[in-house]
Amino acid sequence: MEDRDTIAYGFVEDVFVLVHRTDHIDDRDWQICMSEARRSKNLECMLLVPGKVLPDVGLRYDIVELYEKQNMRMALLSDLPQTDRVVTALKWGGIEVEGFAVEDLDGMLAFLARPHIRARISSVLGPYLERSWLQDITSYTGPSSHPLEANQ
Repeated sequence: MEDRDTIAYGFVEDVFVLVHRTDHIDDRDWQICMSEARRSKNLECMLLVPGKVLPDVGLRYDIVELYEKQNMRMALLSDLPQTDRVVTALKWGGIEVEGFAVEDLDGMLAFLARPHIRARISSVLGPYLERSWLQDITSYTGPSSHPLEANQ
């Protein structure tokens, strides 16, 4: 991920991930990020994690313009109450987009048809959101008795 002052962005496989790091997006940071996305040869999916601020009209315009060139599917991962309004506005721009709660990483990845990158996305987003979706996995070891005792 490329870390700028107000945003972080980069690819996780073929998903362009964009994370708002502050409550104000610097125009220069945004334009550098959009330029990187536009240069992508095949941008199929975009994940936007807006943090504390959803994209305003100007940022949404740039996202719609990017969509017109790339025809990507987009997911917003946010717990902000206004997320549905932004999703609706982006849909008006023609984008195939859905909003997901931060806890719904699996739903978001299913929508993007990328469930196989769950661990990588969790690893990338974790430091920015100060959390992890990875669960402790304990394997089943069977009965607690010694294997030789089972035959008696």
